[in-house]
Amino acid sequence: MYLAALIFTIIGWAFQLYETLFKKTRNINIFLPLAYFIACILFGISSFTIGDIFYAIIDAVCAILAVIVVIVLVTRKKGA
Repeated sequence: MYLAALIFTIIGWAFQLYETLFKKTRNINIFLPLAYFIACILFGISSFTIGDIFYAIIDAVCAILAVIVVIVLVTRKKGA
C-alpha cells in the first residue's frame, strides 16, 4: 500500500513537471492534487493498519487539503 502511494505521488509530480517544463506555464496541473489525494488516502490506510493513528489523522488532513485544492482549481477554471 505504501509503495502504491509513492507511485501515485510520483505520477502526480510527473504531470506537474510536464506542465511546468514543456507547456511553460505556472498553473497547477489538476492531476497533481488528485494523485496526492489518492496517495494520502493510501498512506493513511497504511498508517492505520500498522497502528500509527496520529500519522493516519495527518494523512486524512492532507487528503482534505488536496480536495480543497481540487475544488478551487475546478471552480477557478469554470469562472475563467
